Amino acid sequence: MAVDTNMPPTAPSIRDFDYPDFYRAMVEREHLQVAKDEAKWTEQHAGDDTKVDVLLNFGCNARQTPHLMRAAVAVFEALGVNFAAVAGQQFCCGKPYSGQGLKEAAQGVVTASVKRMASYHPERAIQWCSACEMQFHDIVVPESMIKFQSDGLAAYLIEKLDAMGDKVPWKKDVKIKAALHGHLGEHVVRDGHPPIVTQLLQRVPGVEVIEFAKTEALNICDNQGLKIAKITDAEYKAAQRALEDYLTSVGADTLVTFYHSCTRELSKFKSPRLPIRHFISVIAEALGVDTPDRFSEYWQLGDEKKVLELSRPNWESWGIDEDEAKRLVHRYFVPSYAAEAPDCPCNGECTRTGASFLSAHRIDRTQQLPMAPLTGV
Repeated sequence: MAVDTNMPPTAPSIRDFDYPDFYRAMVEREHLQVAKDEAKWTEQHAGDDTKVDVLLNFGCNARQTPHLMRAAVAVFEALGVNFAAVAGQQFCCGKPYSGQGLKEAAQGVVTASVKRMASYHPERAIQWCSACEMQFHDIVVPESMIKFQSDGLAAYLIEKLDAMGDKVPWKKDVKIKAALHGHLGEHVVRDGHPPIVTQLLQRVPGVEVIEFAKTEALNICDNQGLKIAKITDAEYKAAQRALEDYLTSVGADTLVTFYHSCTRELSKFKSPRLPIRHFISVIAEALGVDTPDRFSEYWQLGDEKKVLELSRPNWESWGIDEDEAKRLVHRYFVPSYAAEAPDCPCNGECTRTGASFLSAHRIDRTQQLPMAPLTGV
């Protein structure tokens, strides 16, 4: 991995952040939600020279919502794509580093990831994650680091559906009136997504796109897991009601998101009046291959015992014992604002909705424990 050099003494270094715990948290959430035989992607690059037409790159953070990864794989299979799917730390785009000002480290991470992707000899790489798409736009393509073509997921699916025409194996109409949610004004890549996702959903039988959502009710998103972690039960209900009222006011019945992070955070507010879905799940349903949203199912239970039992087939398949599974369930799936949220030996610190693990945080040197080595990058 590249380490930043020629920086002033006060500048942050990679050792100032808890990257091992950051990546570990993603894996732990994933293993609570998906069984080993359901994970049809690789997270350990084996150096194989497999030849595929398309490489579906999930990046690292999508593992917190693996039902979306399963849906994307199922859609590619239903459309007959010759592909391989990769995910995890070894395919990180470096954004978690550049976001902390560690530009040279980010460059090293993305360079290593691109080399691993190239070993599949794809004609095209499809970037699931908008952070990966931005990194390819800003770094990889301008520096001519790849021989394959790189595209965003929605744009590729439009192309694939149009090429297949009447041969697309649609199974049902998805009769929803969708308000779309993304983030504008952050990057040229994201600014281009609303028309692309709109065009994609217009190709799905039964879907009616109402508008791109512009409402203060969505301020609770903005990838603000930490903000949500601090709200009270009353604030949670008020935010949920505001989102419900917005949908009603515009004549929509479903909030469709562009990004897994938005799906993850906003689905915490899901209700009968407020269905929240990523666009890939809408397409998967129309193709008859949708997968259950275990993230919001577990989250809304607010009961560690129920989550533990529902997730048992998943964590047992990964060899996690029950005591460890209890710790992980409490850490990641007990909302701090839930009524009668159970306490744990950490005095509630790990019940902050798992939000403290959404990004790499600075290490408190006064309470520092030995760090596990950062592997796979």
